[in-house]
Amino acid sequence: MEFEKFLEKVKNAVQAYFGENLRLTVSNVLKNNGVTLSGLIFMCEDSEVASTIYLNGFYEEYSQGQPFGEIVRRICAVYEENKPDQDLNMDFFNDYAKVRPKLACRLIHYEKNRQLLEKLPHRRFLDMAVVYCCIMMSDRIGCACVLINDSHMELWQASEEQLYQDTMDNMPRVLPVEFSSMDDFMFDVIRKAIQDKMEEPPEEDSEGCQAMLDEVAEILVGWPKKENPERKMYILTNKQRFYGAASILYPGVLKKYADSFGCDFFIFPSSVHEVILLTDTGIEDREHLYDMVHEVNCQNVPQEELLSDSVYYFSRESGRITIL
Repeated sequence: MEFEKFLEKVKNAVQAYFGENLRLTVSNVLKNNGVTLSGLIFMCEDSEVASTIYLNGFYEEYSQGQPFGEIVRRICAVYEENKPDQDLNMDFFNDYAKVRPKLACRLIHYEKNRQLLEKLPHRRFLDMAVVYCCIMMSDRIGCACVLINDSHMELWQASEEQLYQDTMDNMPRVLPVEFSSMDDFMFDVIRKAIQDKMEEPPEEDSEGCQAMLDEVAEILVGWPKKENPERKMYILTNKQRFYGAASILYPGVLKKYADSFGCDFFIFPSSVHEVILLTDTGIEDREHLYDMVHEVNCQNVPQEELLSDSVYYFSRESGRITIL
């Protein structure tokens, strides 16, 4: 089945499942790094907020033999589990004073997002761009955000400079920094992946099950969690691990860690969601660092989440980031 026909067939099947109280449309959405995805947009008659489920991945699964009925069932389940609260009122979005406390920002690659940036307030930062969003927290869906575009700026009569300053004031509160060693970060990621795969995740107070998860994760990470070897690689992100690479912009954050290390450090753009800090011991082959970043980006980072192929350097003395 061709992709366009698949989209229409999915739309009709989902519409039949939910009935006429839900309005469905299919639209192409420009995402990060020029990636265009086809989304099924859900809009309830009594709601001001739309939900979008992207169908490209589902089409790949269908092409590999996943039954169409199972695809539709999963799409309906995803919507049911993540649909916005019916009482969510977006009237506040008309008033900048009410939006201000929810402002945050993202870092994206500048050149790869020229088309997207044409419609967004932004500022250049090295080979990246700072763009802005409104963060909304929900018990149901976690961290969601609305990307700020030029029409919002016109509505609010706000400047990009004002947006930037308000965002910098907000970020440590709205999306607090999370800093950990590479080992601890990978342990948490693998442990969560194991728990998500379990049919019946253990209760938080089930010490035996929690200990078992710890042991399995330690084996997969490849290090005993209790040991404390000298570690030089660290992960910097935010508590939500959501566009956490922007945490390098937080006032004073990099200087704080440079002082604790007692040295300068390299910054690897792991993805839009986090960066890796590597202390500069003076023995690193800088050309090899670039090769390493490029290889990881090509093999392990989805195109939509790629931040940059550059290696950055933070000087403790100057307090500045530069491209290596």
